[in-house]
Amino acid sequence: MKKGTILTGLLAIALLIVSTATAGGPPFGAFWADGMVFKTVIAPNSLPNKGPKDGLYVFDGLDGQNPVAEAKPGDQDYNGGRWQVYVLQFTADGIAAHDGDGDGAADFQLMSWEMVQTHIGLGHLEQVAMGPSFVCPLIK
Repeated sequence: MKKGTILTGLLAIALLIVSTATAGGPPFGAFWADGMVFKTVIAPNSLPNKGPKDGLYVFDGLDGQNPVAEAKPGDQDYNGGRWQVYVLQFTADGIAAHDGDGDGAADFQLMSWEMVQTHIGLGHLEQVAMGPSFVCPLIK
């Protein structure tokens, strides 16, 4: 992937995150964390964008897979809505496993970081870029 394409993709991801923050419930506008659906709001500087961050995993290669958060409110290691975006891409094996009907859309949702880790281990996903960091708390 070319540098300009990556930067364009990261900008699109940042816009997707902002638009999903106000778009409503599942499936569009949802973030998954431990099998639960969360929405979010953009925090107007109520939390400093420094210190430890949780991973927010966004997906390229199949439509319909919502972002997956590494932690959620109530988890001991939740960092209050401070996020680092990681862009994961479905591999050819991942597309075959997640798009059985060939329509270009995910046939099921990865709904937790543990599921994401499993599919990375299976070779279905690979990290292709690091996106922006931002502050945005999750709301049940």
